[in-house]
Amino acid sequence: MFFKLPWFSKAKKVNYGDTQVLELDFLVDEFQEAMADIQDPIRTRLHAALISCQNPKDLWFLRGKLFNLISKYHCESVAHDRVSRLDQKLQFFVAHHPDHAPEELPSGPMALLH
Repeated sequence: MFFKLPWFSKAKKVNYGDTQVLELDFLVDEFQEAMADIQDPIRTRLHAALISCQNPKDLWFLRGKLFNLISKYHCESVAHDRVSRLDQKLQFFVAHHPDHAPEELPSGPMALLH
């Protein structure tokens, strides 16, 4: 009897389908937006590394370099805000993308970075 009540039914999984949010290029654009106001040779190298990324795990390991670059030209608070926004989008991407799983992203020492 209780299992027929609507609040006991399984939650419907939202299908994001073919939206831009589930494309790796969307995450690469977020990286570039986070460092858009910085003019430094390291930014050029980071941009080249972003182009060669093939999965979210590759992007995850570039977070530390991005954090260091942003904190060099701004303050650590700004770097923390930008990288945490990027972290949220990475977590959303792997949680909702059919080809990736949240377990792909390491959550060890890199999480202590900021």
